[in-house]
Amino acid sequence: MKKVIVTGAAGGIGYSTIRYLSENGYFVYALDIKNIDYINNVKSFTCDLTKEEEIRKVYEEIKCEGTIDAIVHLSGTYYMDSLIEIEEEKLKKVFDINFYSVFLVNKVFIDILKKGSRIVITSSEVAPLDPLPFNGIYSLTKNTLENYALSLRQELNLLGINVIILRPGAISTTLLDESIKNVERVENETILYKENAKLFRKIVEKNESKTISPHKLSILIKKILDKKNPKLLYSINRNPKLILLSLLPKRLQLSIIKSLITPKNK
Repeated sequence: MKKVIVTGAAGGIGYSTIRYLSENGYFVYALDIKNIDYINNVKSFTCDLTKEEEIRKVYEEIKCEGTIDAIVHLSGTYYMDSLIEIEEEKLKKVFDINFYSVFLVNKVFIDILKKGSRIVITSSEVAPLDPLPFNGIYSLTKNTLENYALSLRQELNLLGINVIILRPGAISTTLLDESIKNVERVENETILYKENAKLFRKIVEKNESKTISPHKLSILIKKILDKKNPKLLYSINRNPKLILLSLLPKRLQLSIIKSLITPKNK
C-alpha cells in the first residue's frame, strides 16, 4: 500500500481527497491544524503547518513507519484586501499559510521520500493570470508558490523526485464562500476604495464562477499519483473570462477594470 502525506486534510478538498485515496489503495497521513475524525487507512495529525517544530514532531512519528510515496499540498487560505491598506501581520499570515507551510513540509520530509515519488503543489487558476484589484495578496502568494515549485522541480529532478503543479479553478467548498465575504469585508474596511469595492462586490456576485465538486479534484489527484509519467502541470475548471481578460493588452485591461469599478460621476 502506497503512503501519502496530505496537508490541509480537514478542508473541503483535503477531506474529500483523504477519503478517496484511503478507499482506493493508499495509506494517508493527514495533516491539518483542525482535528479529523477517524477514517480507515488514515492517520491524522493535528499541527500548525507554519511552525517547523510542530511539523518535525509529526515527522518523527511518520519516519518510524518507513518511507512515503508522495506529498499532496492542499492547505491554503483566501484573503482579499488593498495592498496599501493591509496590515503587515495579516499579509505575513497569508504568506505563511499559502507558501511557507509548503516550504517547511517539503524541507522536513524530504529524506523519507522515495526515489520516483512525487510532490503535488496546489496553486490556483489565478497564478498565471494578471491579478484583479483587491486580489493581489492572494495572487502574490500563489505566484510565489508556483515559482518555488518550478525551482524545486529543477533541484528534486536531480534526486529522482517529481514536482507537479495543480491549478484548480472554483471548487465547491467553504473556501469559495469566503470570496464574497472577503469582498464585503474590503468594502466595509477600506478608506481609499469604498465606492470601487462596492462596485467590485456587485461584479463578483453577478459573475460567480461555475464550481465543480471536491470529489472531481480528488479523482484527478489520484490519477496524478498513479501515473507512471505524470504531466508537470494540471489544470481543472479554469475561468474562461479571467483567461480572456489576461490575454488583452495590459493598458486595455487597466482601462476596462477601471471603467467597471469606478462610479460614473467620478
